Amino acid sequence: MQGEYKPNEIAGRKASFIVPAGVELYGGFAGNETTLFDRQAEATSTLSGNVGTPDVSDNVYTVVTLASDGVNVTSLDGFVVTGGNSRNFKEGLNKGNAGGGLYIMASENLSSHMISNCVFEANMAHNGGGVLIDTGRPSFVNCKFKANKADFNGGAVYSNGIASLASPIFRDCVFEGNSSNSGAGITNNGTNGEASPLLLGCDFINNASLMNGAAIYNISNDDGATQTIIEDCSFVGNDSILGDDISDNGVSRAVAEKIKKNSGGSLRPTIVRK
Repeated sequence: MQGEYKPNEIAGRKASFIVPAGVELYGGFAGNETTLFDRQAEATSTLSGNVGTPDVSDNVYTVVTLASDGVNVTSLDGFVVTGGNSRNFKEGLNKGNAGGGLYIMASENLSSHMISNCVFEANMAHNGGGVLIDTGRPSFVNCKFKANKADFNGGAVYSNGIASLASPIFRDCVFEGNSSNSGAGITNNGTNGEASPLLLGCDFINNASLMNGAAIYNISNDDGATQTIIEDCSFVGNDSILGDDISDNGVSRAVAEKIKKNSGGSLRPTIVRK
């Protein structure tokens, strides 16, 4: 149903909407629909982390948590997710310091969750202000990531493939006005593993990084890999000191060279600057 919903305040900042593996959760209903296709855009279902005082200091760490079991697909469709504040000033990529809006949990076998028609707005974290993907193959379709912030990496999304695999798909998504130290749109970390996102028809608009990769920042080492595939995406008005829209630091040399030469194939970024 349309309206604003908050996690149970009794749990304090650790409160979160926990979606079990295999559950399909749909928002955006006014109350008179008979099918999913009857939903109207103006019927907004908001999941908010703004518990306690009006300011963000005591907001929940993570608004929504998707559980994973490596077998069942969890769906999140038609929600605005806002107000997460995953900043406990501790190191790591855990709930409490990563994934302010959404935290996709890891499992022994890689899970393939579906997130559709969602808006992740005004969330913050040390890493992954909007979303933290802790391995797996989730798909984001027709989602917006707006005005999310990270102190370090991944203003909108942090894809964690450290010693594992993270290969998310983003189709027809918009990343706008996100900020971080590096990778304001997406940070992919394939250290000792692999982080290989597929971006299809996405727009990166006015994202800002203090250092590397205004839109996308890729991290890897000799024992890891990042292979970012970009198809029909646009980059407009993004800003950083190093790395331009996509940072070469950590991007495989082949991918970086293709981006520079725009040589076709499966990698066809459309770069437009103000």
